[in-house]
Amino acid sequence: MLRIRAHQRYAVRRVVAILRGERRLGSGLLVEISQEGCRIGCVMPADMFPEPIENGEVLVVAPEGADPFEARVRWSGNGTLGFRLVRAFHHHELDRLIRTCRGEFDTPEAREYGT
Repeated sequence: MLRIRAHQRYAVRRVVAILRGERRLGSGLLVEISQEGCRIGCVMPADMFPEPIENGEVLVVAPEGADPFEARVRWSGNGTLGFRLVRAFHHHELDRLIRTCRGEFDTPEAREYGT
């Protein structure tokens, strides 16, 4: 099945914090980003009693080493969240985030993860 998308998606890999205002709801792995959306997998709650995340809710996504951004929850399921950004990235912002999430600016020691 061919699916036409409004914006190209880019595969990335970066740990993110998921926040409701200043409160940390959990963390996950940013695995896909586009100019207007993102997908976070491996979502883990911050504590033993997780707060529910509702579709339509605006949350803050804070990738390690990058500026946080606001995004609206579009869907959720099986430990994965799909978001639409509140404000679309400019091309230079998207490029910088992709490069950060792919480890381009990490120190060599930070890139020495699992085999």
